[in-house]
Amino acid sequence: MKQKQWRWIFMGICLSLTILLLFKVRTILGPFFLAFILAYLLNPLVEALERHRISRKKSILIVFSLIIVVMLTIIFLILPTLYIELGKLAVSLPNAIQLFTEKVDGLREQFKGTGLPNRVALVLDQHLGQGEVILADRLNLFLANLPKALSTVTVYILSPVIAIYFLADWKGLGDHFFRIIPQRWRMEWRRLWQDINHVIRQFVRGDLVIAVIVGLLIGIGVKIVGMDYALLIGLICGIFDIIPYFGPVIGAVPAVLLALTKSPAMAFKVALIILIVQQLEGNFISPKLMGDSVGLHPLWVVFALLAGGELAGFWGMFLAVPVAAVIRVVFNHLYFRLVSSKV
Repeated sequence: MKQKQWRWIFMGICLSLTILLLFKVRTILGPFFLAFILAYLLNPLVEALERHRISRKKSILIVFSLIIVVMLTIIFLILPTLYIELGKLAVSLPNAIQLFTEKVDGLREQFKGTGLPNRVALVLDQHLGQGEVILADRLNLFLANLPKALSTVTVYILSPVIAIYFLADWKGLGDHFFRIIPQRWRMEWRRLWQDINHVIRQFVRGDLVIAVIVGLLIGIGVKIVGMDYALLIGLICGIFDIIPYFGPVIGAVPAVLLALTKSPAMAFKVALIILIVQQLEGNFISPKLMGDSVGLHPLWVVFALLAGGELAGFWGMFLAVPVAAVIRVVFNHLYFRLVSSKV
């Protein structure tokens, strides 16, 4: 048997054993995966400091010192406020649900007294009842799962420490990866990685930064008009703003519902704040910070969002755009390699 065939057999066995091992220990992979993402996102900052003639170790120390300051700020300033808001919401939610139930019952009586055909009134009554049950169930499920979600986050405390080791040997890890690839394909793989890297960096610098700005503006805005859950509303709207087209609307719904627990007038104010901020984003913030960040046609973006939501729910929609952009890059490389170069 030729040496080349033995090489492929060896690589296949190693790959199979690696996949089997990762499957067996999959429950502990989360912190490592998060650490790799942190290292990937922070590596440009480290390299920027290196360009100013600062050693890599000192650059990593400076970057993580800044990260520690940010994390301490979040732990001591933001998390306590978030806990207080969630506690107030847990106390006021039952009364809000009861008030909502009374209003739904009032609407039912109004429908019955409007002289609508019995069939139409029955259908409306059924749908209002179903909507009430679904809303109550979702809110109760959210509050029930919140402590478990917060406790799960503590497992990932090790991720920044692991990320330091990734960053310290980032270039070596890349070199080891490309050595696995045969020499004749190595240059093509490097070009593919550079294009994928460019698309992901554009997404991070564009969409994520804009989402943070939108969340801050909405949080500050609703705080100014006297809303109690300003941090929670800003966090919700900022997270959902990452999802193109549908995200701002999806994020506005729970924000307005939270405002409804206080009063309809407050709900109107919160909706107005969100509308103003979204207009600022569309007309000023986005054009300044980014153009077409990942270079996707709007139809492809909508399809990717719907497909991602169907396959993986919220996380599918959250990751749909960068994943679709990476797929487009891979497809373009394959097309050029297998089709265009043959024509």
